[in-house]
Amino acid sequence: MPRLTVLICTHDRVGLLEKTLASLDAVRRPPGWSVDVLVAANACSDGTHAYLETRSRGASGADALPLAWFTGTAIAAAVTVRAMAERVAGSTSARP
Repeated sequence: MPRLTVLICTHDRVGLLEKTLASLDAVRRPPGWSVDVLVAANACSDGTHAYLETRSRGASGADALPLAWFTGTAIAAAVTVRAMAERVAGSTSARP
């Protein structure tokens, strides 16, 4: 089954994010396709994380697209851990 993931990057725009997700939920999905949403919430301080936590638990109803989300700080941490692991392993691809 073909899969489409919609990536949304946001920072302190919970109102706009709510409207965007509502619009995506209302769109007709291609027959035979799996469609989901991935949100990168970059260091938000306006309630975005709380909204995404509630939304990702299915609080938006049966027609809502499946949603996963992560914080921008999680990406930075993952990149740092990988770089450090490569340094420890002696990889030449590690960046300072």
